[in-house]
Amino acid sequence: MGQLRQLRAVYAGGVVAWALCLLLTLVQEQGSARQVVVLLGLLAVFLVLLLWSTWCLWEAGRRRSPDRPGDTARTRLERP
Repeated sequence: MGQLRQLRAVYAGGVVAWALCLLLTLVQEQGSARQVVVLLGLLAVFLVLLLWSTWCLWEAGRRRSPDRPGDTARTRLERP
């Protein structure tokens, strides 16, 4: 679960980075159409991956119940 949270943070960082790159390219008007399309594609890919990882975390959280017999102190500490 912790690794999935880290992966989601990486995807969120990628979304922010590609959005900033795209914004700077559009504001400075120095980028070609090809560059804008590539940046839009990368932004779209990272957005999809961010949504996927968020959905996986949400599903994993729904499946866990606090009354599980195998629930240990460590897993209770990992919960938000």
